[in-house]
Amino acid sequence: MINDVKWVQAQRHASDWRHALDIAVRPLITFGAAAPCYLDGIIENTLKWGPYYLIAPGIALPHARPEQGANHNQISVTTLATPVAFGNADCDPIWLLLCASATDAEAHIRTIQRISQWLDSPESVAMLQNAPNDTALFAQLTALR
Repeated sequence: MINDVKWVQAQRHASDWRHALDIAVRPLITFGAAAPCYLDGIIENTLKWGPYYLIAPGIALPHARPEQGANHNQISVTTLATPVAFGNADCDPIWLLLCASATDAEAHIRTIQRISQWLDSPESVAMLQNAPNDTALFAQLTALR
């Protein structure tokens, strides 16, 4: 799903969870995988249900429902230079955001399967966390295929 460096962002700076979501979803919106309202959907869902997309300590998989603006199946990967809190003691602070746009449940499941492969080992996670720039992060993700 990550076939171009345009889908990755390394060592970005976010002031809080909303800013982190804005940064993470930006490639999906910029390159047409999601409509601008997709970010609004993620934020609305977060305010309603809490950060349901925190999947492990330090790691978030932000996404909204397909009808909330998903145009194409795609994922963007963002690492934060300084982790931010999302309000979940078990997972905070978050440094890795794997923002998914999926047009249906089957695509969402395939995305989760791919992500679980990326996060299979502590060494792989450390390589993602330590990637200093977009090109290095893209190279790490490509190597994990």
